[in-house]
Amino acid sequence: MASDHDKRYKKLFSHPVIVKELLLYFIDEAFIKNLDFSTMERIDKSFITDDFKEKESDIIYKIIFKDNEAYIYLLIEFQSTVDKYMAVRINRYLAEFYEFLSYMVKGKNIPAAFPIMLYNGEGKWTASTNMQDLIEPSIPGKYIPHLSYYKIIENEIPKEVLLKIENALSAIFYIEKSNPTELRNEFKKIIKLLEKEQSEIIVLFKQWLYNLFQTSKEGWDFKEYNEQIVNLMEVETMFETALKERDREMIEQGIEQGIEQGKSKKAIETAIKMLEHGLSVQLIAECIGLTVDEVKKLEKK
Repeated sequence: MASDHDKRYKKLFSHPVIVKELLLYFIDEAFIKNLDFSTMERIDKSFITDDFKEKESDIIYKIIFKDNEAYIYLLIEFQSTVDKYMAVRINRYLAEFYEFLSYMVKGKNIPAAFPIMLYNGEGKWTASTNMQDLIEPSIPGKYIPHLSYYKIIENEIPKEVLLKIENALSAIFYIEKSNPTELRNEFKKIIKLLEKEQSEIIVLFKQWLYNLFQTSKEGWDFKEYNEQIVNLMEVETMFETALKERDREMIEQGIEQGIEQGKSKKAIETAIKMLEHGLSVQLIAECIGLTVDEVKKLEKK
């Protein structure tokens, strides 16, 4: 069965905004900037064997990369001890995933999957990220799998770096690296990281934090921080409402301008026709609603 920590993180990364933040701010690969995040879509894990469905915390997203379909394969590692053979495990999961995709592409090349391993244990991560390092080179290297995965190790990210990132995921990582005393003293810093987030992401953060405090045995008190989060949510809601009101006013203004422009265009067309029939400039100005100078300009064209 999945632990409370597993469920908490899986729910968190089920939101595409959080996955986008992970990719943009915690992955140092140039190709990430060319991903079309508007196309990001979480997919079902029905291809994974029954033995691992409940054990593994993996989340998969489909996304477009330079007009091609690609996948983000995120494995979240909750174990306190480091798995030396993580590269073998990920190779197995990806092999199953690629086999699943092979049935979908019908003879075409299989879309690529980018494997990420997120580790939030306390111990130092010492395992190799390349499967080839785990296999004796007793046969030619071209016959030995050399799949690599991208590792994100929470305990290696300094708090100073997280404070500069300013998003919900950096706030969550910051809390993961804090004890109750540190959290109490630094919570205002954490709240500041959320100021640019939309209200729905702040709600997601609040749910994550509430669940953390409910399941923790370290004496965390959610009530102590809830008021600050609620205050932030109210500010964000007011801000978003103001933006929506501004957008509505701009739309209405645009419609009005469009109507006026339509009237002007129609008036000009009518005035030109009247000029062609030899009617006087004064008469046309009075009938159409244009000034005499405006009609004279049309007369010269």
